[in-house]
Amino acid sequence: MTHDTTATRRLLLVVADGVRPDVLAEEMDAGRAPTLAALRARGSAHTVTTSFPSVTGPAYVPFLMGQHPARVGLPGLRWYDRSRTLRWAPGQSRSYAGIDIWHVDGDVAAHVPTLLEYAQPSLAAMSMIGRGATHGRIGRGVGWMLRAAPAHFRGDLQGWRRVERQATAAFLSRFRTVRPRMAVLAILSADKFAHKHGARSAVVRTAIADVDAAVAQALAIASRDGWRESLHVWVTGDHGHDEVTNHEDLHGWLQGEGLRVRAHPQLRVSNPDVVLMVGGNAMAHLYFAPGERERRWWHAHAATWNRLLDRLVERPAIDLLAVNRDAHTVQVRHAAHGAAEVRRHDGPQGTRWSYVCNDGDPLGLGGTLRDLDADAAWHATQASAYPDALVQLSWLGASSRSGDVIVSAASGWDLRARFEPVPHVSTHGALLREQMLVPLIVDCATTRVPQRTADIVPSALDLLAIRAHAEFDGRSFLR
Repeated sequence: MTHDTTATRRLLLVVADGVRPDVLAEEMDAGRAPTLAALRARGSAHTVTTSFPSVTGPAYVPFLMGQHPARVGLPGLRWYDRSRTLRWAPGQSRSYAGIDIWHVDGDVAAHVPTLLEYAQPSLAAMSMIGRGATHGRIGRGVGWMLRAAPAHFRGDLQGWRRVERQATAAFLSRFRTVRPRMAVLAILSADKFAHKHGARSAVVRTAIADVDAAVAQALAIASRDGWRESLHVWVTGDHGHDEVTNHEDLHGWLQGEGLRVRAHPQLRVSNPDVVLMVGGNAMAHLYFAPGERERRWWHAHAATWNRLLDRLVERPAIDLLAVNRDAHTVQVRHAAHGAAEVRRHDGPQGTRWSYVCNDGDPLGLGGTLRDLDADAAWHATQASAYPDALVQLSWLGASSRSGDVIVSAASGWDLRARFEPVPHVSTHGALLREQMLVPLIVDCATTRVPQRTADIVPSALDLLAIRAHAEFDGRSFLR
């Protein structure tokens, strides 16, 4: 990669974590988010798809690295390390909902640069990914964690918001001094409020006002110091939110099937039959034969575990099972709508996807679809209950760090009834539409309609006139 040091454009990417696109539009239209509305008027606002799993952490990868998260080593909020290569991993597992958050930058592939590495000087605050930030990662040091952790684990949401406001103030102070070429500011209160009070609640709308105020302050700083014309501000989200009224104890159900289960926070289970990694909490990875250090594809497990999957998919809490048959094939199962295969082919003309309905149409796409490029695959699924399902399932299933089976919860359900500090009334993580759609506001003209959050990285590089010799899972919407 090369850096164009003569360019003057700068980009501030603000992450409104967990904000639904329709709720954000309501706040702008009502005049309660005037700064964001002004950005929209200057450019445009869109609803795009995030990654699956639709959960904080992995879902930051597309808009900061331009890749599907599993392709760079982040298949979920929680995942199991078959290879035993991680330096510090209790139970050979990761959980970015706790202290493992410090390992995110080291867990993602080192050879794939972040936006903060491409465009420097750079600055990050409260971002799940901050590798390459030359002027600091506000909100990730020991001092910040000691402030934030008690509020998080007690479910003290107003306490969390106070810490977040302090981090935002520290970010803006440094933003003024550094004048970064690339900056990322994440504001997470809306997500936390949504889990406890609902995605449309008044407190979530208050958190959106915090996002609006932060953007207004950043623009005011640039205006006072004479660099407003060089500053662009884009706003996006990492996942949606969907009402949840039922909570499945998937851990307990597996134990009830007579299995020894290792799952967070019960990681001391020795010689487990299965490892369960729930994230969001509306998705989960299931790892079979977890004592083996190398992944075996489903044909090696089918005789032992197919009957368990037959019982699992019949449960009301389960919408889809994605069974990873080989590096290019995922079988999708639904209790009522049968099974089909998502197949990926990497050829001289690029990657293509097919959806083969041999025994049903679990994704509801109307039948078999063949030889779709990434654009056609997005359009084929965009209006469905599972937007971008073909691409998302394919890349997630291929990852060496993914489970043998991936579970996506039914609407109204999540999968971790125990161990949560805040009882959830809204959830995310699943492949469902309400959880996969996120907002995107850009303050400049676009040449095509944005589709995925992965489009942000190549677009940002175009905006900043930085040439990158890399292939992205997204496409620039500025070319």
